[in-house]
Amino acid sequence: MKTVIACALACVLMTGVAMAEPFRIIVTSKEAPLVPNSVLHLAQSEGYFERAGVDVELIPVEQTPMAVTALRTGGGEMANISVDSLLGLYTGGVTDLKAVGSTDKAIPYIIAGRADLTLETMAGRKFGVGRPNSLDHTLSWTVLQYLGAKPDKIEFVPLGQPNVRGRALAQGRIDATTMSIGVFTVMPDRKDLKILVDVDTYFSAAPIVSKVNVVPRSVIAERADELDAVLEALTMAARDYATDPGKWVDAMTRARPDTGRDTLEELAKIYAGSWTVNGGLQRKEMDFTQVWLYRTEKYDNRDLVLPGAWGDFAPVDRVLKKIGISDKGDAVSR
Repeated sequence: MKTVIACALACVLMTGVAMAEPFRIIVTSKEAPLVPNSVLHLAQSEGYFERAGVDVELIPVEQTPMAVTALRTGGGEMANISVDSLLGLYTGGVTDLKAVGSTDKAIPYIIAGRADLTLETMAGRKFGVGRPNSLDHTLSWTVLQYLGAKPDKIEFVPLGQPNVRGRALAQGRIDATTMSIGVFTVMPDRKDLKILVDVDTYFSAAPIVSKVNVVPRSVIAERADELDAVLEALTMAARDYATDPGKWVDAMTRARPDTGRDTLEELAKIYAGSWTVNGGLQRKEMDFTQVWLYRTEKYDNRDLVLPGAWGDFAPVDRVLKKIGISDKGDAVSR
């Protein structure tokens, strides 16, 4: 009889394990991207989720709209989406998702220019942009104005995609442009070019949070322990890569064998201050992002939806209470 009971209990336990659902994170890249957002993939491949005690499955989709749809229809528990998309939902009355953190709060933008150019000599020069009033155009204007480069004295030239602007810069058809550090790093000929504004300075001048990790309100209420474990794993990965950039290089070499180690080492140095070592969800940056976005044509100065409505600090605050606050960047503000 004891044997029968023991077997029955074992079956129940095994069934419970089998029925346990993984915590599904919807991502918009099939492989680890060459930016800090790679921690979503690396936390999986390098064992951070496992060490935090949470079973995670990554669900790749093509782009943010598909990620939002998948999350809202039960296809996952978390999704990495743009702040613009989240605010668009709230502006339209859809309020079932909340931002709980960010693994890549800033697009790693730089301003690249001719080697003989300085911010003080920008007046009268040609600056390549995607199109008038595009994201890179309005961001560039904000950054240049903040740094005293007098954007009203600069000729902005619409050229399209970053790779096209990069070629135009290399060919001398423009004098400067905004692009991601990744695009700049893989340009074949950079000997006559330089970085005028680096990633950290760019974000300091325009602290626009680009992407956040969002969850349905039901996940916050019903799967809080798993959510905390996910946020802890992502934060610990970010801290490791901030403390020892070589760890990121090694992890990315395994995840992206198609990318040269020299390139990864160069990027690791550039990202030194960009890791979300305190969860990435900071009130000051959220405020700036929202005000800036609502001034764009898409929102046309509609009534602001306060960050307290679309963001929830409680999960990451529980994690920070447990693991402490890092001084490696990502300054905490509430």
